[in-house]
Amino acid sequence: MRAIAATSAGGESPSPVEKFLGTHPSALAFVQAPKPAPTSFAKEKYFGVTAFKLIAADGKETFIRYQIIPDLGVETLSQVEVESRGPNYLQDEIAARVSAGGEGAFTFRLLAQIAEEGDVTNDATIHWPESRKVVELGVIKVEEVVKDNEKEQKYIIFDPIPRVPGIEPSEDPLLEMRAAVYLISGKQRRAAP
Repeated sequence: MRAIAATSAGGESPSPVEKFLGTHPSALAFVQAPKPAPTSFAKEKYFGVTAFKLIAADGKETFIRYQIIPDLGVETLSQVEVESRGPNYLQDEIAARVSAGGEGAFTFRLLAQIAEEGDVTNDATIHWPESRKVVELGVIKVEEVVKDNEKEQKYIIFDPIPRVPGIEPSEDPLLEMRAAVYLISGKQRRAAP
């Protein structure tokens, strides 16, 4: 973030952000990875980047990363298609989709990718091999947009630290940082007119 803030158009070359990316290959890989825009929130895959520790009744610990996979499949837009849509096209599309009542409801499969011995659980930039076992935990069904959605968004905080028995955060420092940033975001949204 400091490198981004220190970079200005027409400034030094290489810029601070270029220097940072040159010494942080995982950040460079993220910046360079394709990020196609979805046609709908209902047709996008979601991945938890940080690991969580599940603790069984007998005390056995298992590290997982969540995956949320749409039953409607994944569908993306070209850059030209994105430019032809409004800035809130995803919010507008999902509201129209679920306003159809039961016909507009959609589902996701909630999955857990299971870490194996030696897998890194404290660094979100290190991906686990796709060969890792994946188990289904349940189904998420989306049926409606929250009443007074814009008002409610001022108060919700998506705390990344689990607060339920049997699920603990990993040692990934990203979790604590995200929790702190989300708290600041929530305070600013509540204070906004």
